Amino acid sequence: MTKRSYKRRTDDEIVADLEAKIAQLKQKQEQKERPDQAVLKELPRFKKKAAAFAQTCIDNGRGDVGNSVLAFLTVLERQANELPS
Repeated sequence: MTKRSYKRRTDDEIVADLEAKIAQLKQKQEQKERPDQAVLKELPRFKKKAAAFAQTCIDNGRGDVGNSVLAFLTVLERQANELPS
């Protein structure tokens, strides 16, 4: 059985990893402090229901309505990711 070789991380790599974690935590904190946090919290629930409705429309021969709902969801998600002005 071959011995396992290890590669030690350099100090620069360790610092880069820690800076990435810090940036990620800052972004997470900013998301929590957004004034529209209640809206963002409800969005996944609404998307799930709307996607189920779109699938029902498509299954029952109303692809036009289903596609409209899916397009609306796409625009809604894009707008929710932008900061409110």
